[in-house]
Amino acid sequence: MGKPRMIILIRHAQSEGNKNREIHQTVPDHRVKLTEEGHKQAREAGYKLRSLLRPDDRVLIYTSPYCRARQTTEGIVESLSSDEPSPSPYKRNAIKVYEEPRLREQDFGNFQPCAAEMARIWQERADYGHFFYRIPNGESAADAYDRVSGFNESLWRQFGEDDFASICVLVTHGLMTRVFLMKWYHWSVEYFEDLMNINHCGFVIMKLNPDTGKYDLETTLAKWSEKEAQAEDQQEPHKRKWGGCADGCKHGASASENKRLRSDSKVSSDGDVGEANRLPDSPEPQRTYVLEQGDSDDKYARTGRR
Repeated sequence: MGKPRMIILIRHAQSEGNKNREIHQTVPDHRVKLTEEGHKQAREAGYKLRSLLRPDDRVLIYTSPYCRARQTTEGIVESLSSDEPSPSPYKRNAIKVYEEPRLREQDFGNFQPCAAEMARIWQERADYGHFFYRIPNGESAADAYDRVSGFNESLWRQFGEDDFASICVLVTHGLMTRVFLMKWYHWSVEYFEDLMNINHCGFVIMKLNPDTGKYDLETTLAKWSEKEAQAEDQQEPHKRKWGGCADGCKHGASASENKRLRSDSKVSSDGDVGEANRLPDSPEPQRTYVLEQGDSDDKYARTGRR
């Protein structure tokens, strides 16, 4: 077969660490499991993958050895080979699954310290740069890039085999997905750092172009710069002016003052509005209405993980 017609990267489903980061203080990162919602996401990802395939496709899956990635793979394979809601052409024993340690998550150190210290580390990482900052007792994204580079080269060599599968699926992690794409498409460090993680069980599809022999990236990736620009636009209020009150603004006055002002609202002989018609120290009779435009998600700190 040669090169697969599609390479599909899938981020693992929601894990217990995604719901509660403090779990990393007591549970090793590679042992963190999926939540109930995560198991559901994994099964749904299997049906989504099934919808992208042809009946004659052969599937090869490489998965990170971390528990959350392996459980995601199990859910995907379960749905992919299920005869519900209709018979599946992809039998369980025909789907090849391999653990690939080079696809493991960036090493964020051993047991994590308290939340306050982790917040300091994430801020320091954001200030230093996500690609080159090395987590204490762990890795930098640059370290992860080196091992992913070795995996990419191994993958290319396997493409030379005649019986290679037509669909290659990589079940990995958010940052590792970006690192893989950075290596494959020769992206710069700055471009890598501008990319956001895909959602849990999100798909990144690379499709073989028969004319060029290269893989076209079919998925549009979200960028921090675009998100921040959108937030700035939404935070800028839109000012709108309305007409002023005819006899001077009385909306802040009491009921008795309003009654007095209405009874005293007479125009003097020279055509000017009498002084009694104005509130003390009132400005020119004109109001400015500010149309509030807010966004509840107005903070985009680049300190997320996994």
